[in-house]
Amino acid sequence: MTRAALAATAALAVALPAAPHAFAAPQPRFPAGTKAADIEVCLQPLGKVDAAVLRAVERGITGAFGFTARSLAERPLPAAAYYRPRKRHRADKILDHLVAEVVSSSGCDLVLGVTTSDISVTKDEHVDWGILGLAYIDSQVAVISTFRTRKRVSRRVSLMRTVKVATHELGHALGLDHDDSVAGCMMNDARGTVKTVDAETGVPCKHEREAIEATMGVDLPEVTAMDWAVVLGR
Repeated sequence: MTRAALAATAALAVALPAAPHAFAAPQPRFPAGTKAADIEVCLQPLGKVDAAVLRAVERGITGAFGFTARSLAERPLPAAAYYRPRKRHRADKILDHLVAEVVSSSGCDLVLGVTTSDISVTKDEHVDWGILGLAYIDSQVAVISTFRTRKRVSRRVSLMRTVKVATHELGHALGLDHDDSVAGCMMNDARGTVKTVDAETGVPCKHEREAIEATMGVDLPEVTAMDWAVVLGR
């Protein structure tokens, strides 16, 4: 984990407080002159994932951030992540697997695990809390699951939810915490319900985009809404 922090959609965000004394401003993650399209986000299918879902997420990432997105070859979910009592996979262990086994060998700037299996994390008194996605804050890794985005809704709604969860978790990996200051923004806290995700645009609001630009040292496209016709391939 890059920092002692993580964030989960429909779960929680935890971060250590800053030390009381001042530090020098951190350097941007990418060198001067880096363009958004130079940043490569790789989707790592964990188990069988519908190719149409991967393509929609790829297009959503490009639409929201301007990054180049592509999918890697499928690989199995890590056995160490399996939580037998609930037949789920622990999302934090999946992130550790991506860090150890995928990031360095892929050559990608960020890696987003994608699975259809249910994933979970420990939240407060809940040992096993089902979630939509998880990311280490200010890192190279995130993971999302379609297990909860597709329940009792149309395929279109499921795809839109999945794309929104992807951009939200990548927002965490890019350094953003949950932020409910403006309703409908990408980093709103789901607060345990996927309905919050439905109300989000799926793209960074102005203050979110500016925060990412400051952290990354890269200008992002100024978009206010996702072009769903393009993202969903309709």
